Amino acid sequence: MLEHVISRVRQILKDVQPKLSVESAAAIEQVYNDIVNLNDFIDKELSTIEASDLDEKGKKSARRGVIEKAGRKFEVIKAKRNDSALSEALEAKLDDAPVKEDESVLKFLREREVRDRLAGMTEAQIISLFGDTLFDGSNPLLSDSILNAPAGFEMVSEDILKKMRRARAKKSSPESTAKLAAVRSINVTVEKMFTLVKKELDDLRRKELPTSLTEPKESGNRPFKF
Repeated sequence: MLEHVISRVRQILKDVQPKLSVESAAAIEQVYNDIVNLNDFIDKELSTIEASDLDEKGKKSARRGVIEKAGRKFEVIKAKRNDSALSEALEAKLDDAPVKEDESVLKFLREREVRDRLAGMTEAQIISLFGDTLFDGSNPLLSDSILNAPAGFEMVSEDILKKMRRARAKKSSPESTAKLAAVRSINVTVEKMFTLVKKELDDLRRKELPTSLTEPKESGNRPFKF
């Protein structure tokens, strides 16, 4: 029943495999295998129904039950293969990554001097003046001066500070950064697969609904509007 979806999912897997690490490709292949197994379950159950002595109405109801059960199995698969929690944990790890600090008096004075020069400037002005140097690590004194501003005297918003901290953490935690990129790539691909499967299951279930629930009711010659 899901052959068309499996064909498309197989193509997605084929397209992304060369771009991913062996570990990431294997994770996506597991999802593909889950979908194949789900299809095998549906086909087996429907074959049993077609070979039964049920009348057409009974078969229709039984088929709907199979599709609904497949939907529940699909939700289990989604929960099992969902790496969003891992992605969030890795992002938090980058945000909180410790950075070796130079506690020298000279560095402290230099940072304070930079903050004094930035005093009175708006966030928009700071971003306009320094642009990517806030995030690319090319001006560490500027970045540290802003990031180390005393509480209550922040130079930019928390969103900008978060981006700056993450950019700095990428340099000090390259392994976590690489792993986060891999997890995000897996999540995007898996979500494409899941979307295809869900749509197909919804369509299959709709086909097995009683006619009274799928056709518009009529009042005279005019269809009833919901």
